[in-house]
Amino acid sequence: MSKRPTTVVFDMDDVLCRYHFHKRLACLSEMTGVAPEIINEVIWERGFDEDADGGRYTAEEYHRLFCKKLGVSLSKQQWLEARTISIEPDKQVLIMAQQVKERATLVLLTNNGPLLKESIGDVFPEIVEIFGKRAYFSCQFGTAKPDPRVFVRLLEQLQVRPQETLFIDDTEAYITGATKAGLLNHHFRTASELRLVLDAYSLLT
Repeated sequence: MSKRPTTVVFDMDDVLCRYHFHKRLACLSEMTGVAPEIINEVIWERGFDEDADGGRYTAEEYHRLFCKKLGVSLSKQQWLEARTISIEPDKQVLIMAQQVKERATLVLLTNNGPLLKESIGDVFPEIVEIFGKRAYFSCQFGTAKPDPRVFVRLLEQLQVRPQETLFIDDTEAYITGATKAGLLNHHFRTASELRLVLDAYSLLT
């Protein structure tokens, strides 16, 4: 391994937590009466949610259009409840992130939109507890992973160099985007593998 990174960037879903998308769909279906497969097609498969991740909508616009596209009335609180149900925090990884914080600047970069961003403390409180103000959402940068520009814009805001930054994500395409932007990376699969990598970089206390 090269010298210890000064900055470590964690992904959220399926790294810091297990993301149970099917539970989210089931909850939304129960709330709205719309079949899960229809919700998935209208919101996710057609790119609406991806557009929100890329910063196209405000939280209010996203919520209004979410309801309009499905033809339902759904409160923000209900939307957030369904998102909360989908999250199973990974305690092992969260503990490692907390330890990394003692030796490097700790950052979160997740592909998510403004509605989750404004309520992350309610949905996944550990994110605020561990990452604080360095919890960043792709919608803040006008694009999303795997676009290399999201990494460039993040590092410009942090004022750190890519070659000193370790990026951890479970999605291969996002790892490729980070590599193109010059970041060090680890393709996350298990907590035990991650521990070995962080140990090798002398990032764990």
